Amino acid sequence: MTIFGRQIFYGWVVVAAAFTAQFVTVGVQTSVVAVFAPELIEEFGWTRTQFFAADSLGQAFLMVIGFALGPRIDRYGARPIMLAAAVICIPSLFMMSQVEEYWHYLLVRGVFLVTSASVAGFLVVSISVSKWFVAKRGQALGWTSMGVSMAGFFWPSFTAAVLIEPLGWRTAWMVLSACLAAILIPSALLMRRRPEDHGMLPDGGPTQLTQDQIEASQRDQETSLTRREALRTSCFYLIVLIFGISVVGIFAILLNGVLFLREHGFNSVEAALAIAAFSLLSMLTKPPWGWALDRFDTRVVGFLSFVVGAIGFVLVINAAPTGNWWIIAGALALMGLGIGGNIPIQDMFWAEYFGRRYLGAVRSIGFPVAMGINAITPVLVAFSYDLLGSYEVAFYTCSGLWAGSALLCLMLRLPAKRRTPLETLVRRVAALITPSTHPAVRAAAQKHRVSE
Repeated sequence: MTIFGRQIFYGWVVVAAAFTAQFVTVGVQTSVVAVFAPELIEEFGWTRTQFFAADSLGQAFLMVIGFALGPRIDRYGARPIMLAAAVICIPSLFMMSQVEEYWHYLLVRGVFLVTSASVAGFLVVSISVSKWFVAKRGQALGWTSMGVSMAGFFWPSFTAAVLIEPLGWRTAWMVLSACLAAILIPSALLMRRRPEDHGMLPDGGPTQLTQDQIEASQRDQETSLTRREALRTSCFYLIVLIFGISVVGIFAILLNGVLFLREHGFNSVEAALAIAAFSLLSMLTKPPWGWALDRFDTRVVGFLSFVVGAIGFVLVINAAPTGNWWIIAGALALMGLGIGGNIPIQDMFWAEYFGRRYLGAVRSIGFPVAMGINAITPVLVAFSYDLLGSYEVAFYTCSGLWAGSALLCLMLRLPAKRRTPLETLVRRVAALITPSTHPAVRAAAQKHRVSE
């Protein structure tokens, strides 16, 4: 397609649409929860366990939905699925303003809002982007996942300072409903299933890629693992475990971070801004993480991401009691620096280890496990606080899980079907060791001798 007279590969339009879709769906589903929590808990007298039970209920529903969703993404693409989810999510946000009883809250948020926002966001769009890119997949996923972190940076402070403070929490939900409709629907309409449907190749095709990159794209398609084949590999279960246990810490800080800081004397706006530091660094470092994924061993990149995140989490726990906003914001920023790579690294692992042809079907098998872990996370963290009166035990546990994920990354091995053929590997090594024998170099040398 042409924009302002310049030829643009449509895959980058898909990236932009995925970015905005994640920005708004993660924002209204996860990022704003901690800002609303004090308001609803105070008005209705709920415990924190009761409040976060709705998120656990929604994640439990996703275990069932996600299993059937993946093959349909492969078959139909993201657009119809995102539009269907929007039809449920938009009125659900509005109905949050009408909650009067606890069962209203469980039904509207747990059953409808959490599930529909998740379906319209993370899983669907990341699979779509992975189908449009191979050689530049890390960069594309890095830019796409910035939407998640921008949601954490923008929506909590915006909701607390611009909506809840002057308008009240009920009106705030109504405004968020309008925001979702204005952003999600146009984003969904821009999504397309895969480049081959429109006569294109991944990454832009012959005009933008080298011959080696084109061959790599074709090989990615040919060596993609089916759902049954993926289930026979050990790396499938390791990847599910790595990102299943690591998401515990992300949910813990996003859902409970504001409450944690308010326990140490920060008001709601200060707490939201401190959490925004986490999201800001997470957002800004996603493209560099994506760049690293295209150039270095994905396992090493994943290891570094989790180690930095785990260290940052420990610093957050110890910085909060100081009461110094700048110290806690700095610790959260370091944690964001590490965990900024989580989403693009996860998406890269799935696409790199199993290929893009059956990616939706393969990921949807691991999805229920991840959602099962997600489902118990909000309740367990909140229950830990209600039982012990502190978040320290839960947060230290999350840091330990990130350290464990770092070590598990190093244990991954590509399935045999996806490994580089020996002939290709030998040719690449030979070109590096003796570049003068490379055909392109030899031709250039001959041309130089003739000119002399």
